[in-house]
Amino acid sequence: MGTTLTIKFLKYNASSRYLHIFYTNGKADLYHPVPAFIYDNMMRCNDKAAFVQKYLEYDLHFKHISLE
Repeated sequence: MGTTLTIKFLKYNASSRYLHIFYTNGKADLYHPVPAFIYDNMMRCNDKAAFVQKYLEYDLHFKHISLE
């Protein structure tokens, strides 16, 4: 069973469609191109880390860069 990640901070740029996510363990993720409706849905969600894992992490439509 994996370690649960907690989001510390996130930043979204609607014009460039980049989503930056920073976690409490120091890890950071960058996703592109993320449509505004995906970001809006994530902001409405109580568990943002679960949303990222379900809708962004394994979606082949988004480029993903992870910094550890």
